[in-house]
Amino acid sequence: MKQLWSSYHMIEPCVMFMIREVFPNIFQIRVPLPHSPLGHLNSYLIRSEEENLLIDTGLNFSQAFQSLCIGLSEAGVKPEELTEILLTHFHVDHVGLIPRFKEASRNIRVLIHEVEARMSKLMSSEFKDYMESMESFLEANGAPSSIAMNLQKFHPAFFNPQAYEELAIAALPLEDGQEMSVGDYNLQVLWTPGHSPGHVCLYEPSLKILFSGDHLLPTITPHVAQFIENTDPLTDYLNSLERIEKLDAEVVLPAHEDAFTNHRERIRQLTEHHKQRLTEIIEGLRSMSLTAYVLASKVRWNVNYKSWDAFPPFQKYLALGETVAHLNLLEQKEVVKRTKVPISQESNKSLYMYSVQ
Repeated sequence: MKQLWSSYHMIEPCVMFMIREVFPNIFQIRVPLPHSPLGHLNSYLIRSEEENLLIDTGLNFSQAFQSLCIGLSEAGVKPEELTEILLTHFHVDHVGLIPRFKEASRNIRVLIHEVEARMSKLMSSEFKDYMESMESFLEANGAPSSIAMNLQKFHPAFFNPQAYEELAIAALPLEDGQEMSVGDYNLQVLWTPGHSPGHVCLYEPSLKILFSGDHLLPTITPHVAQFIENTDPLTDYLNSLERIEKLDAEVVLPAHEDAFTNHRERIRQLTEHHKQRLTEIIEGLRSMSLTAYVLASKVRWNVNYKSWDAFPPFQKYLALGETVAHLNLLEQKEVVKRTKVPISQESNKSLYMYSVQ
């Protein structure tokens, strides 16, 4: 793999910027993610004489926008010279800078999978209903009321509603199997739901390059959570792993961390991780029925907090979502049973209690 590292550049005090050309006319731009444990996002520019495609953007911070613009400049492209921005999925660290790029040029086309184009419209036009469904889901799974009441204060997606409004208005939908050409590169759009409902990877078959977004990361286990009824994100994710495993990919370009090879070994590790987590959850229910929230507090999470009480609210929210996703898969397999229990006689509200079948 051709790698051409640029020098480091100071953007502002204590902020470092880095760009490298990983293949001819494919540039990886490392965009800082302030206040995020992920540290940075890898945005990818594919440059050609007629088109300039940017894959993913970053959080809506001036620091991030400045980093990305300097990276584009290093590659010889001005923000207004971008022709397309393709989003692997609609999480805020990938879409947050869309409004700033649309301000730079209203002619930039924004591409995202059709599922997440629809969800962006739902979040924008029916925000109250969306929030109420989220709050009901959290309450039914035993989360303290403080988490649901403060969701808009700690969840980064609600810090930047303009990005979703922009997606709702202007995004062009991508479809599974769609092909697109940029310069010498021919990209196949692969729908890989799980980490998000409309996540996509991009595959370049002639050079065997996989742009994996958050679907495959070299050391981090992608977050797979359920917060919406009648969905099955973990099954979707495991099925998507099987699909990607069949590809002949020599290089994986992820949205976080560094490029890597041997994607099949990484898929094996991720599959094994989820098998172990499913076993852990079953064992946690052996002696008694529990809510998903209480069960989440007993799971061994690989995080730098001494106890569940030390988890910030957002981390508890994420842990609950992952736990529910695993419980849902076990319920589908009839290993775990979910029972609705009234909270009180005076209330119509209920809790979900989980037990081993």
